[in-house]
Amino acid sequence: MPGLRPADTLAIVKDQGLQDTGVVATWHLEEGWGTIALDHTDLNVWVHFSHIVAGPTEYRSLTPGQRVRCHYEVPGQDGYPARAIEVATL
Repeated sequence: MPGLRPADTLAIVKDQGLQDTGVVATWHLEEGWGTIALDHTDLNVWVHFSHIVAGPTEYRSLTPGQRVRCHYEVPGQDGYPARAIEVATL
C-alpha cells in the first residue's frame, strides 16, 4: 500500500483480522525458520516450522516462492513486525 507508514500498515493489519495470503520469501532449512511476504500489506512475517500446518507424519518445511495462507500476530519477533501463528500451504 503505497504512501503508508509502518504504523498505518499495522492498523490496517489489525482491522483485517491478522490473516492474509503471501509468498515464502526466505526459508532457513537447517534453522527451521523463514519469512513470508504478505499480499495485502507491506509486512514480512517471521515464521517458525512449529507453526506450519501438517499431518502427523509430514515434514514441516517451506520453500521460497511457495504460496501460503498465514494467520499472524503483531508485534513480531527477531526484528520482524509480525509473527506467524499458523501457516498452511495453498
